[in-house]
Amino acid sequence: MKDVVTVVGEPTGGNRSLELTAKLTHFKEYAVSHPQLLQVDKVLMQAIQEPAGFAHVLIYGPSGVGKTTMIRQISRRLSEILPAVSSDRSSYRHASPDPVPLLLLETRPPDGGAFNRADYYRTALKLLGEPFYERRLLVDIDTEQTIEKKGHRRSKATQFNDSPELRHALEAAMAKRGVRAVILDEAQHLMKVGSGASGGKLLDQLDWIKSMTNVTGVLHILIGTYELLNFRNLSGQASRRGLDLHFPRYLFQHEQDRQDFQGVLLALLKQVPLATDLPALMQHWFYFYERSIGCIGVLKDWLIRAVAAAIRDGSDTLTQGRLEEHALSLSQCERMALDAIEGEQKLGYSESRRDHLWRLLQSGMTSTTVPTSVVSTTVAVEDVSPPAKKPRKKRSAPSTTESVTVSAETVET
Repeated sequence: MKDVVTVVGEPTGGNRSLELTAKLTHFKEYAVSHPQLLQVDKVLMQAIQEPAGFAHVLIYGPSGVGKTTMIRQISRRLSEILPAVSSDRSSYRHASPDPVPLLLLETRPPDGGAFNRADYYRTALKLLGEPFYERRLLVDIDTEQTIEKKGHRRSKATQFNDSPELRHALEAAMAKRGVRAVILDEAQHLMKVGSGASGGKLLDQLDWIKSMTNVTGVLHILIGTYELLNFRNLSGQASRRGLDLHFPRYLFQHEQDRQDFQGVLLALLKQVPLATDLPALMQHWFYFYERSIGCIGVLKDWLIRAVAAAIRDGSDTLTQGRLEEHALSLSQCERMALDAIEGEQKLGYSESRRDHLWRLLQSGMTSTTVPTSVVSTTVAVEDVSPPAKKPRKKRSAPSTTESVTVSAETVET
């Protein structure tokens, strides 16, 4: 009988597959802290730690820009640095519930015409580990019938299927679990207000968010596509109580954006758990930009698809041909680009808006022109060249998060 000898250090076929699968999982979890992400992350963390009068934060950008990665990083950091302070525990059966500094909810589209607030309360309560709440009811039998008749009238509560009991239970649960911030992903679904949608109905939704913030002291962060732009500036108070953050893609027409995009691409390709020809792939960086339209989330998903297919086929190399097989089609990219550009154009700043603002501020005065100091200051700031990039420092240890600070054009060919 012959002995079967296995060479240590050289994995067999089955072990090799398991090893590559584990590396693929690691690649999925890897995140690049690129400039656009870092900027939004910094401002958002400041708002969470000190809202300074803000009741809600709107974060909008194109689909696939990397909002999910931002949410994951914010969630991890909040759990590490924010002590959750629980209060009013006397009415609960558990004396020391685990703190939940960040409550993350995916806002689901309604089954009917309008957003279902009661369903939102139920989902949030379950995530907080509070599937039950206490109900106390005292009914005067002589007035019960009158109350039932009045209840048939349509109101905001019936329009959005609101439930005061569930809302009070959620507000109490937030205090109990020490929630500091609520993130509503896909928040554009909050804008589903039924037939005849108007600014007034959208304002009702923002007022609802603001009211919950006032009661609980918990900042609500709404993350979604450019559809959230319709939530901006619905009223003077809503403008004052809301912080707007744009999470943009990298724009090809800006040289700095092109360099940053190449840096992100290089960082991702270095983490691919397969053999790659980095110089050759980086020569086609514009193709990666074309099929991701400058969105890092789209780029990362694309690489994951290609790597997973290569592992499934038993290949240990990621080639340009494999990447082309799993790229989004031109028609898909064109549709995505049109949506992104439409949102970007809505955000485009024009001097006519500043002129209009100063006409309002100078109402009743003879002169309604923009002051010279304001114009000159703006021009001076815009003319300042961006600071030079610092060279990348050599890392001492591997990490699942990498900060990109250098262009990929430094790759030797």
